[in-house]
Amino acid sequence: MLQLQAVIFLSLLLLAAVQSFQMNMTQYYEMPQLYDFDDYDRCLQEFQGTTATYCFVRADVQPDNTAPAWRAIEEISKYDRHHFNHRHLYFGLCMHQCEAELATLDPEIRKQLQAGILTDNPKVNVYLELFAMEAGNRALYNGPSNDCINWRLERRGYGVRAKSVVEYCDTSDTSGKVIEEDIAWNMTFYVVLCALVSLVCISSLIDLHLKRRRHDKMLKERDHYKTPPQSLATRLLLTWSIARNWYRLNQEPNGKIGRELRFLDCFKFFAMFLVIFAHTNWVIYEGAISNPQDPERLLHTPAGTLLISGSLITVTFFVISGLLLTINWLAVTRAYMDDDHKKSTWNVTKYAGLFVKFNVFRYIRLTLPYAFVLLLSGVYFENAGGPLWRHIYEREQLACRKNWWTNLLFINNIVRTDERCLLQGWYLAADTQSFALSLLVLILGHRFGKWSKQLYAFVLGIFMVLPIVLTYVMEYYPIFLPSPQTQKDSFIGDRQFTEFYTSFHMNFGSYFCGVLAALAYDQVSQSQYKLRERIGFQILWFSLIPLGILWLFTAHPIYQHYYAETPRIWGAIYAGLQRNLWAFGLGIFVLGMAAKVGWVLRKFASLPIFRILGRLTYGAFIVHLLVARVALSTVRNPIYFGTGTMFAYIFYVLCASYLGSLVLAIFVELPVSSLLKLMR
Repeated sequence: MLQLQAVIFLSLLLLAAVQSFQMNMTQYYEMPQLYDFDDYDRCLQEFQGTTATYCFVRADVQPDNTAPAWRAIEEISKYDRHHFNHRHLYFGLCMHQCEAELATLDPEIRKQLQAGILTDNPKVNVYLELFAMEAGNRALYNGPSNDCINWRLERRGYGVRAKSVVEYCDTSDTSGKVIEEDIAWNMTFYVVLCALVSLVCISSLIDLHLKRRRHDKMLKERDHYKTPPQSLATRLLLTWSIARNWYRLNQEPNGKIGRELRFLDCFKFFAMFLVIFAHTNWVIYEGAISNPQDPERLLHTPAGTLLISGSLITVTFFVISGLLLTINWLAVTRAYMDDDHKKSTWNVTKYAGLFVKFNVFRYIRLTLPYAFVLLLSGVYFENAGGPLWRHIYEREQLACRKNWWTNLLFINNIVRTDERCLLQGWYLAADTQSFALSLLVLILGHRFGKWSKQLYAFVLGIFMVLPIVLTYVMEYYPIFLPSPQTQKDSFIGDRQFTEFYTSFHMNFGSYFCGVLAALAYDQVSQSQYKLRERIGFQILWFSLIPLGILWLFTAHPIYQHYYAETPRIWGAIYAGLQRNLWAFGLGIFVLGMAAKVGWVLRKFASLPIFRILGRLTYGAFIVHLLVARVALSTVRNPIYFGTGTMFAYIFYVLCASYLGSLVLAIFVELPVSSLLKLMR
């Protein structure tokens, strides 16, 4: 208890050490607005007899120390951990309206407005490369759009100039826009979709027919769908049955281990909720906000620190994944430990076969639903939104068409990281790499059982120390920092995200904590040790809850310390400890719950509702960003960033993602799982 009180006191002291940030709002409003959009619908509908054009333009304000607006930009933007870079502006220009404004100007005045084409912003250049088909529109409208932007900046009294470049243009004439690549990709998706619908209909009708043919009147309807047919051919035919898959989705866990670990479904659901919370806010940042000063001020508070530290939630998934891998591995090895398969007879071929089998089955189970969502992400739709549709949604579509193979090979956290398709897929890549290495370590531990404990300790130690060494040598920031500008740029060119946060080697320690938690659980379970009866463990377990909350705030002095750099060695140590200690504590927490510690918390986590929600989490994970992009790319004007708006979008994305996951589970995920069981 004294240790807990010391941690609480230290955390409060650290929070108090950081002064509250005060933003100069008079200076803030001297800057140009980040977003300036003309009326999209009016532009494309108003001008009859001509082809109306609406262009989405990126602009960078050029330095000018004589202008108050530029001095305000420098002063506000220097807090780059918390603020947008107010030098980077977004414009939605109706070119007919722009040209009408420019036509009234003297040619000499118009000539002075030209500041040049924006070519030196590498993040913008990534977008330009993806929208390479817009080269013609850029050649036509780069000059007029730059004149128009600088005329507006001058007319509004900002006294600055900006270089600009057209990202893309929409016209009122959409004929001939769909190209052969669009047709081929779309046709592939619709053929696959029709095939899946046909399989589901045929399988469901056959299942219904078999149910009606049964003469056992005592058999309840649900018993038919829960009972697997004896014939292999019939099982194959019924793989896509809607009713049968629904009952599979809702079935109670089997066996002692399944019952003891059913609380994991609750963990997965709430972790997924927090992921959706974070990613929906990210897509809001990627779009357009009418009051950017409010989220900027929020990030200067302890609540902002909590949002930044929320990136630790991905550790939950790594720990659970490592836990489940190890439990499955132990179950398989015990199944082979009969009289005919003694451990002493296992050779390299046997271990290699198990290694390949584990990886192949996992790859098929994860990849087929993932591939379907990738295919959907690349489908071309005409602009169903407004000025931001192509910037938010079509950019993702183009990246998926170009780099889908990196996702299916699970190397998208290493290759082409500036043109990511389904950005959340980095987790699946890191998890796949961690899965393969952990399985190799478990095989070595099984083969050399005498040295297994030393081996596990060595691996854990290496991957506890490695993040510290890499952070120090590579000079990473001690915490993952998704700043507003980084999120606005969709993490393009962000070294901290690519190398520090999403890399396999920086996350493997967390994954291996899940492996160790499973090994500890197995020892406790096999020895029938009553861990819940140990008062010391009970105190430790319950203390993990407040300690975990306080641990989230340990990043506060680093994140909110504006004027001095964190000492390099201490920053490196914290970087190595932040995720790994969280994972280690979570491993203990999971072990305790599996041993029936937790009282009412365990009962809540074991409620039947979480059984379905937990099983739908994987599908929700791979579809939720697509849902968020569709929702937020349809806005016509910058939205007001407030609590109500934020939670309305989060609630919509959460519900739509789980509904989409339900459809994905019935059509793809559960049938694939059934087929894999038949193959074993």
